Amino acid sequence: MADHKKSDGKAVSFPPRVQGMNGFEADKTLQNFLERVDPEFLERRKDLLSEIGAFALGELDAQAEESDRHFPATIEQKVTDPVYPEQRRGHVILNARYKAVQQQLYKWGTLADCFDKNTPESHMLPFITQYMTGKSDISTGCPYAMTHPVALVIAKLAPPAVKKRFLPELLRTDGNTPIGGTWATERHSGSDVGATETKAFVDGHGNAVLQGLKWFTSAIGFDRFLTVATARPDREEDKTGKGLGLYLVPSHIDEDWSVPNDYNVRHLKNKLGTKALPTGETELTDTVAFQIVPPPHGLKAMMIALGCSRVHNAMSAAGVMHRAYLESVSWATNRKTFGDALITRPMVQKRILDIHTEWQAGSALAFESARAFSDLAADKPDASEEWTRILTALAKYKTAEQALWCCEKSLELVGGNGYTEEYPVARQFRDAMVLRVWEGPEQIQALELMRMVTGKGKGDFEYIDRLEKIIHELPYSMNPEKMKLGKLVDEINMELGQLRREPEAAALAADEFLSKMSNILAYGLLCEQAGWDIETHQDHGKKLTAQHFFDRSFTARTGIQFDMTHLHKHFEAVVKGEPIPAHSRFKKPTRRP
Repeated sequence: MADHKKSDGKAVSFPPRVQGMNGFEADKTLQNFLERVDPEFLERRKDLLSEIGAFALGELDAQAEESDRHFPATIEQKVTDPVYPEQRRGHVILNARYKAVQQQLYKWGTLADCFDKNTPESHMLPFITQYMTGKSDISTGCPYAMTHPVALVIAKLAPPAVKKRFLPELLRTDGNTPIGGTWATERHSGSDVGATETKAFVDGHGNAVLQGLKWFTSAIGFDRFLTVATARPDREEDKTGKGLGLYLVPSHIDEDWSVPNDYNVRHLKNKLGTKALPTGETELTDTVAFQIVPPPHGLKAMMIALGCSRVHNAMSAAGVMHRAYLESVSWATNRKTFGDALITRPMVQKRILDIHTEWQAGSALAFESARAFSDLAADKPDASEEWTRILTALAKYKTAEQALWCCEKSLELVGGNGYTEEYPVARQFRDAMVLRVWEGPEQIQALELMRMVTGKGKGDFEYIDRLEKIIHELPYSMNPEKMKLGKLVDEINMELGQLRREPEAAALAADEFLSKMSNILAYGLLCEQAGWDIETHQDHGKKLTAQHFFDRSFTARTGIQFDMTHLHKHFEAVVKGEPIPAHSRFKKPTRRP
């Protein structure tokens, strides 16, 4: 076993298996971010975050291995009425350990505390919980990523009677929390939620009932669930997204959760990854529902939920990247070939630094999107919906791309063993693909970005203002980064201006804007954190990481690189998590007497 030291001098082990480490204590990146933006939150929640970190790389990870290999979700046809044996409905079976880890996340109050009437906690808490969960099990993180927005939508938009009945259920901490879901996708329309065909009727008792087929239903199968679903009221003349309402569908129709609702899971998807998570095709057959908002507000309400889920997607991806980095360092530290540990090989070191850099850049985007959404959810006066939506689209896209790449490279470092299901990198690689497609792939995020930068709002100006603020506040020691970032901002500002003048070009260029704007913002956020690290901890490590990200993202190399980068020269300090002192050429000159 190889030992490495953290910046505080305490040893951090890299055992042959990452399972058993603490996902919070081994994460100086998260700790420093919280110390910079919300030190009070860090102080009051650090013990809980450490407990979640131990759980994530302990019981949660062990469960993920077991559920993936031996106990994935299954379905059986179950007779609903013994008198009529031909009446059968699909019944989803989940293993007890998987359901137990789901409930543990809520027992800590990670969701309930955000809705406390007296002292509501920051929504950063559930987002960070998602980040920790992503280090082990996306199958557990996905339902959590839907329960949070369902609670948020009910709290902000539901009629008083619906809110009074169902919000306390979602905020339970006794092990009986219903799991949330967002049922929008239908077979014929995919991401075009506005084309929903599911109908909402009023039955003889004045209750709303839904009829239709939802094509991806991921909350299905839990003992209790509460899902939001788009539906078009019967006789609604508007056949566009403006004709949609949003409805709350419970798994049971009584307050004691004993009388099942009427629906049929006709099929479970056979997926590439996230095997433990049930994803069904569900027929709504006079399914009892409760209206949250009527047309024309249904689509917008669902988009609020999806926006929250997209932030969770980014946070999960950042957690996946950290796990890929830990697996790479753990394997390379303990694996010996030709008499030496792999970690002594320069090419292996280069790859580990590449993974580390992508994790750092992706985390910067994810953390910033979580921070912005949390401020918006808390109705802070300086919060901006346009900025939050821009940031969420950029972060969701970029982190998903990075996560799959990091998993791929981590698997390659582990080699043939990594290709087998006996090692966690294989499952993580399979599961990471869902981060790209869930809640909208690249092209959907590009369309969302275009709505913010070419429409009536001023999202493009907010994007530029945020970057210019970073440039203005960088310390003297980061003058080279100021110049580089300034040139990038000038260039993208000019291109955004051209897009304003030629909005029809968005159909072709949207994906290029998405990629370039996410890279520029990631670099800017790295620089921002680097400036704080330098001023607060005299640590230039993040600055070197930002330089490495700049070179990977914006510098086209045609020749072979024969010299080590500055970051590579400090490889040992990076892996140990030790501060890196200033390079002599970056020291501020001393005035002559």
